[in-house]
Amino acid sequence: MDRDEQRVRFLSLLRPIEGDLENYCRRMVFERRDFEDALQNAVLRAFRAFDRYHDDASFRAWMFKILTNEIFAMNRKRGRIAEFEIAVEPEEMEEFAALDFASEAPISWEALADALDEELLVALQSLNDAERAVLLMRAIGDLRYREIGECLGVPLGSVMGNLSRARQKMRDAILRARRRSLR
Repeated sequence: MDRDEQRVRFLSLLRPIEGDLENYCRRMVFERRDFEDALQNAVLRAFRAFDRYHDDASFRAWMFKILTNEIFAMNRKRGRIAEFEIAVEPEEMEEFAALDFASEAPISWEALADALDEELLVALQSLNDAERAVLLMRAIGDLRYREIGECLGVPLGSVMGNLSRARQKMRDAILRARRRSLR
């Protein structure tokens, strides 16, 4: 296959999953401004390695694996930078979120949805990399457990355990957000 045929084939496989990759990446990177770089780097790496891709493999899982590795590398880099920032514990975040800076006006549905979205984002960020990756690969990528395990290089039991813990933490965050909104 010549380079032009390879490019056309790669793009034909990539286009149907672009949105899923973008959504996954947006939720996995520590810094929102990094998602475009992570996604672009992953696509470039995948294209350069496309000659090693085999048609009997899941292109979707292959791309998620490459993107996940890129995101983990970027997050590690951000983590090294973040060590010079002030750390805030999750309990402190909850206390801060519970403070009422607004008047006692009733909360609107839009404000509740925005608050819940923020709570979910905070909860999602509180998951460790493996939990967040497994949860998002399953929810956004619609990958099977075996594919997630292959992407992350972990056993099936670890996938199931990480997914269970991530789901429980997210359920807890939703319940906390609902309780706060009723106050």
